[in-house]
Amino acid sequence: MTAAMMLAAGTIGAATANAAPAYWYVYASKVNGYRICAQYSPGSGWYKASSTAYTTLGACNYYGR
Repeated sequence: MTAAMMLAAGTIGAATANAAPAYWYVYASKVNGYRICAQYSPGSGWYKASSTAYTTLGACNYYGR
């Protein structure tokens, strides 16, 4: 039983170790045009201002805004 559990834990651990980080996008407010960087949409009052996907928050802040 413990060998099967160890095998399952190792398989799950290996699968999650290959996960890539989420990209950052620039979103702009529909109300006042304020821009932010986020990995997902902040809500219905925002639109994606750029289709460029950044790999780090720093790059998004530097290039996107």
